[in-house]
Amino acid sequence: MPQSTNFELSSDFVINDTLIPHVGDNFRVAAPGLPLHCPDTGKVVYPKILTTGSGNAVHEASFFAKIISMTAKEKPNVVYIGTPFFDREDKYESGIVTFRKIGCRIKRLMVAKDCTTPSQEEMRRIIVDWADIIMVSGGNSLFAMLRWQSVELDLLIKEAATKGTVLCGGSAGCGCWFDSMQTDSLKPEACKFSERVLVELTAEERLNWSFVRISGMGFINAFCIPHIDTVGTNAIARVDIAKKMLLDAQLEDGEGTPIFGFGVDELAGIVYEDGKLSIMSAGERRNGVGEATCHILYVDQRKEVMCIPITPNTGEAVALEELIERSMRSVEALQSPLDLIVSAEISDACHRRGISGVIDMSFAETADSLDAVAVKQQPPSHQRAPSNLLYSPMPLDFPSLNPRTTPLESSF
Repeated sequence: MPQSTNFELSSDFVINDTLIPHVGDNFRVAAPGLPLHCPDTGKVVYPKILTTGSGNAVHEASFFAKIISMTAKEKPNVVYIGTPFFDREDKYESGIVTFRKIGCRIKRLMVAKDCTTPSQEEMRRIIVDWADIIMVSGGNSLFAMLRWQSVELDLLIKEAATKGTVLCGGSAGCGCWFDSMQTDSLKPEACKFSERVLVELTAEERLNWSFVRISGMGFINAFCIPHIDTVGTNAIARVDIAKKMLLDAQLEDGEGTPIFGFGVDELAGIVYEDGKLSIMSAGERRNGVGEATCHILYVDQRKEVMCIPITPNTGEAVALEELIERSMRSVEALQSPLDLIVSAEISDACHRRGISGVIDMSFAETADSLDAVAVKQQPPSHQRAPSNLLYSPMPLDFPSLNPRTTPLESSF
């Protein structure tokens, strides 16, 4: 893949004007969703990934324990990459605290500026030969992808993945592993000295920015939405803009290959091993409505965006294609002319957790307010009624489906 020319920021303050021309750049190092090949053995391998909606969530006990277990070592070697946070010292210290507590050896790879970037030989030694875990911080995703491509760190990470190195992180360190991702990289405070910039911004300036969809590295074939249970500093819910991005992309692509979104709540985790996904949860959703989890988003035949939560902590690992099939079938079953008999618990969940033609819970801030919201927000005539919505507190009992033989492709 052709590499970009050297990219280095000339300022540590507001940088969005510098980044805007690169929103459409291609940062993929892998064919979306396809396995990699080990350069030494030629063996087909899938990356090992554990990623969370929030950067800090990586340190939650269940997520952290899983990351360590994926290495099959008690005290694995950890490489911390803080490029999205511009290699800030404070972010590094908070980002490695849990690894340090269990006695891991830690190396910090600083590539945000040319003056701190090691040689290719040194980066290879650290990333490919030494690391058991590569930990990526949160922060400015677009800047990080540009720098990695500029110094060819992206290719070294890919090579490390073929040798079984565990890739982990949250927020920016979540979306980077996907085919594409939603990011707030263009907000004015998404720079190294963010606190100083925030002090100088007016209330209007803090709101004057937009989310964008950018390319990721391509290991998981979906459009990732980290923090999907939160609202941006521009007062726009991430789930709402994700629906618009997905719909716009699908309409632009016409009858081409469908594009699927993968939303990740802040306290939700994704484990990707052997080409299969399992979903973990470490607490409640940020808006207080239900357990944190991941969500499949897709555009249906009516050109409406569905957002289907996946039941977490089941221990089941399935291919992404199968998760998508299950989500689509759950909606199709409830849209069928024939009545689907469901338990009282699921029926109650349908009415309490969804009200519009889009299945999600973002309209309510707390569980106590759900009933009041449901009374006030009756669906317009063009939207489906709550009985057509599904949010099950228990795993749905669908028969096992065979994954598609042809991987999904993105039109990003």
